[in-house]
Amino acid sequence: MTNNTHLEQIIFNGRHYDLVDLTEFGFGAELQLSDGEKTGAGTLVLEDERFDVDFRVRSEADGVSSCTFIAIPISSTEKIRKHIKRRSRRSGGLDERSYDELASGVISNVSAIDGPTAETQQKGYIKSFAVLALLFAMVGLVVLSTVFLRSRSSLAVSNAALVGNCIPINAKVEGEIAEVFFSAGDQVRKGDVLLRLSNPEIDSENQQLAAAMATANSKVSALKKQRDLFTAKLEFASKKLELEKEVAISELDAAMNSRASAKAAYERLAPFVQDGAVTQLELDEVESMFRAHEANCIAKENLIKQIDFSKDAASKNLLIFGDRLDDELGKIEADLEIAQAEAKELKQVYTWALQRQKELEVVAPRDGLIYVNYRQKGEFIKVADELVGLSYPGETWAAGQVTSGQASRVIPGQPVSIRIPAIKCNLDGIVMAVGHRAMYSKGHYNADFRGANATDVPVKVYIENLPEDIPSGIRLQMAINTGFGVKWLDNSMGYELKTIGSKKKADNGMDPAREPSAVTLASLPESQEE
Repeated sequence: MTNNTHLEQIIFNGRHYDLVDLTEFGFGAELQLSDGEKTGAGTLVLEDERFDVDFRVRSEADGVSSCTFIAIPISSTEKIRKHIKRRSRRSGGLDERSYDELASGVISNVSAIDGPTAETQQKGYIKSFAVLALLFAMVGLVVLSTVFLRSRSSLAVSNAALVGNCIPINAKVEGEIAEVFFSAGDQVRKGDVLLRLSNPEIDSENQQLAAAMATANSKVSALKKQRDLFTAKLEFASKKLELEKEVAISELDAAMNSRASAKAAYERLAPFVQDGAVTQLELDEVESMFRAHEANCIAKENLIKQIDFSKDAASKNLLIFGDRLDDELGKIEADLEIAQAEAKELKQVYTWALQRQKELEVVAPRDGLIYVNYRQKGEFIKVADELVGLSYPGETWAAGQVTSGQASRVIPGQPVSIRIPAIKCNLDGIVMAVGHRAMYSKGHYNADFRGANATDVPVKVYIENLPEDIPSGIRLQMAINTGFGVKWLDNSMGYELKTIGSKKKADNGMDPAREPSAVTLASLPESQEE
């Protein structure tokens, strides 16, 4: 074993092995491992530093074992990286110390194998001072650059617009714009028709539903007439049965009288048979007449019972046809209920269809001013497409976006300079919210003012002393005064965060830069609270 130039060894099983191809991930060494031994633990020696490592043998070639470290701590990895950098600088003729060591004045120990001479140390000191001077120059340049860049204390807001009290009017059904009844800037009243759409499919569907509903109503009317006719038929049948019963009762009375006469004749002639005054044949004839009249009486009684039964059935809406009992009225009633249910369902569907057709007329949901129209006659509209922007008087605010890289510079309470180019008006504002809080704020602005970049961060700005006649949706130019980013410089320039409606700091006395939530919405009007 021979020592390498920079004393890179590993102590394994009590023996020292020189390292080959040392990296932060592993090393090579002529390890003498027993058969099947692929992992081990040793002490890594890098000049004057020693630390324990675990390793695994990946391959062996020409007696050199290629190993990788196992679960090596980050601190050990940093030591290996630092050693490799020193070795690289030393091999290139540079001072082996790092810039951090030069700046701190620390002098690294060098191994006795290649210890520096006095001349080498003097040259090293000269190089160290030169590097230290260069480092201070670089730091000064960075500080000056930072101060210069941070002196640009204004951050522009893109896609800025006046938002708040405006309503987007969207299409509830799809169709083609047939007529437009307004222009941008018109004053409208609640319920005024703004647009009329046409949709042949809806018109055709409504016509079919109307025809189906008319057919269903006709069917219901026909069944009602049939029910009324059958009811009248039952009433007629009942009256007829009453007459038949009266006739049957009269016939029964006559039959009973005839039976009584025949019975009396039989009883009168019977005693004369023994005397021979009346023959047995004559008596039998009289008896036969009695039996016939008795049978006739029974028949008449049964006829009356049958008529009573038919009357009872008719009172229950039943008709008797011979030996068949027919509930025709019950069948008519069942068909009528089904027809009425179908007609009711069609009526509900038709009512909904008429509502859809009514929605082809887009009306104003409230009084206001039409500040923008996104559509024109002949354009096809889908459901939920934005058609019109309607603004109305009231408190408004401004909205816009900053890039995600600049969002960290924005803090609620920062003053904002606002300009409305269309009317050449300058206003003052205050940052109310940034990020998701600005997204959740009430209000609306149209697609023309939305950022094209999905990573842009929204910003919400409160506007002080906004004139009432400025409509929502108008474009703005906004710049946020973010300060210089240097505390003593900001203090010397009198820069401070503001609260809504006041130029003082938060009542709790905390630094607004540290506690932006304390100054953000402390005095926010109720209509603008998030």
